[in-house]
Amino acid sequence: MNLILIEDEVNIQLALSQYLLAQPEFDNIVIYGSAEEFEKANQIYQPNIIVLDINLPIKSGIELIPVIKNRFPEVSILMLSVNNDNESVFLSLQAGADGYLGKESSLDKIKEAIIDLKNGGSPITPVIARKVFDFFNSQNTVIEDLNDREKQVVKGIVNGLSYKLIAIEYHVSIDTVRKYIKSVYRKLQINSKGELIAKYHHHKN
Repeated sequence: MNLILIEDEVNIQLALSQYLLAQPEFDNIVIYGSAEEFEKANQIYQPNIIVLDINLPIKSGIELIPVIKNRFPEVSILMLSVNNDNESVFLSLQAGADGYLGKESSLDKIKEAIIDLKNGGSPITPVIARKVFDFFNSQNTVIEDLNDREKQVVKGIVNGLSYKLIAIEYHVSIDTVRKYIKSVYRKLQINSKGELIAKYHHHKN
């Protein structure tokens, strides 16, 4: 697996890169200390996952997300930040991030989240997952047009399940899960898992 880490704290750069490179799942890790350094770089390989801090020196990680998605449309982005407030989480997801963890997370937890993203999951903090789950259980007009199976698939996504685990949970194929997800995106007029969660924030306010 190819990984990019965009993080300005040297101790976190070293701890995370050394740990992950010792794991068999990871082949390459490229580190950038700022958004500007990433933007100027001539990246020579396609990353699978980008781990991104929010509080970068000049341009924030949230501001960098559209740049990343423009350069690597298929990449998954995991936010790793000390900012665990709802606003930071939802703004990140609305911008296009696919997962969100606090920097207090253990190295094992970060590795698990990265692999989960690679397999189609959407790791987020348990508190946010619970709020999103409750939202999709409500009678909010956002989901009136979703059928029962689509709601089940959405619940799986916001609880961080991979497509494979959703398929096992509801006894359908992975292709069927993808079909339901495409239908949900079309009905809700969104394009990513992050936007599902951002929908909650928008309608709560």
